[in-house]
Amino acid sequence: MATEATSKRNAEAIYADEEAIATEAARIAEDPTVAPDVLRSHYRFLAQKYHHAVRQLVKLTHVSDVFQSKLLRVQEELERRNTQLELAQTHLEQANQALHRLSYLDALTGVANRRHFDEYLDQEWRRALRKQAPLSLVILDVDYFKRLNDLAGHQYGDECLRQVGETLLASIRRAGDLAARYGGEEFAIVLPDAQTDWLMMFAEEVRLAIAGLRIPHEASPYGVLTVSVGAATVVVSEQHVVTDLVAAADKALYSAKEAGRNRVSLAPIFSAR
Repeated sequence: MATEATSKRNAEAIYADEEAIATEAARIAEDPTVAPDVLRSHYRFLAQKYHHAVRQLVKLTHVSDVFQSKLLRVQEELERRNTQLELAQTHLEQANQALHRLSYLDALTGVANRRHFDEYLDQEWRRALRKQAPLSLVILDVDYFKRLNDLAGHQYGDECLRQVGETLLASIRRAGDLAARYGGEEFAIVLPDAQTDWLMMFAEEVRLAIAGLRIPHEASPYGVLTVSVGAATVVVSEQHVVTDLVAAADKALYSAKEAGRNRVSLAPIFSAR
């Protein structure tokens, strides 16, 4: 920076000298009283000054080229670092997005966790309320799961839950549906805009898909892993709250268990409170 400032001052001085030389030459050339010897003397002096100024300008041009080259290298380095910074920022954003997704997933089963379920159900309830649209909920429970854990061990039980989670994810075909782990061996599926007839068919398909895995369950009278399913639906209005839907699906689940498990029970469309 000091060298650059010095070069700038030198250039300004040279330009000032050139301007003074030109002014002096013009004055002498226009003065008719100046003798020829004086003119020759001034000419030699001005020629020397001119040649000196030219040499200085050549040096300054070289210095300017050096500075220009350095500036180009600095600019290239800045662009390279900016590219690296943008790439690092992209990776950070991707990592944050992945972390955000992981914070909403159940680590064992891969479906949404309870936190995500609660938030999503509330979100869909408010959306359905604005549209006066139906909203359905399925709650399912692995049959005789405590017996399974006691007999086969928790690792086997965890593997069973993982396969149930995979089956639920494979069963969901609509973009707005959400499968979640409700707690322990209970799972839930949020189904916006689902009609009752379709809901019953979907719940039965899920039950059959899990039974179709043929996972051995010696502590169950069915011999394989099965689930009991409770389903409920409501056309959301100001006369209801979201816990009404959860309670209805939970009650239907209880009915399925009371009826012998490994079946689907559909809650009646509950009326306004």
